[in-house]
Amino acid sequence: MQVGSLIAAGYDCEIFEAGPGRVVRRSRDGRSLEREAAVMRHARRHGFPAPEVFDADGPDILMEHVAGPSLLEETARAPGRAAEHGELLAGLLRRLSAVRSPGWLQAAAGRPGNRLLHLDLHPGNVLLTGDGPRVVDWANAARGAPGADAACTWLILATATVTEPSLEEGRARLLAAFLDGVDPAAARPHLRAAAQRRRAERDLTAEEQAEIDRFLASEAGEASL
Repeated sequence: MQVGSLIAAGYDCEIFEAGPGRVVRRSRDGRSLEREAAVMRHARRHGFPAPEVFDADGPDILMEHVAGPSLLEETARAPGRAAEHGELLAGLLRRLSAVRSPGWLQAAAGRPGNRLLHLDLHPGNVLLTGDGPRVVDWANAARGAPGADAACTWLILATATVTEPSLEEGRARLLAAFLDGVDPAAARPHLRAAAQRRRAERDLTAEEQAEIDRFLASEAGEASL
């Protein structure tokens, strides 16, 4: 696909201008993004706020340009609204849990289920637009039990490294509000699988690895009480 200027770059994809209101999301390593595009289309057809996809061809997705700050940026800017942001995350996962997965989507490790899972729904992947949130980066999408999605978000909120004081200030309130809006008992059995996925997907620092270990040990203790 023809692209314009580079406007953003993530861990494994780059975003390029592609005309008014459109961008191309391109994988850095050349892997096909057609499955990811199909998942986004499926989610959107079922009323979930994924970006609109116009075309997909190998490593490229032509999609709507989602303009707005991320929920992470908004929490850093206004930590006093962290609880509201945690409620928003929980609400998005509740909405997604109502969407049945397409039969061709691979199953997530762990307990079986037939719901569409994002498996990376954290504040950095929620963009706030003038007409509501959009959930981006569907690379990890799979089929399974909704508790697996909640476990993934819970693990990230509890253990991700935070460098800005305002984010650290809001983290506890955001996490508490998120857990109030989901079912922690249904999520807890999926925490170890979520940790394994997180460790496999990126290079974690020793600090992040240790934080995940402490978190899992703490939750194991809670579950045994």
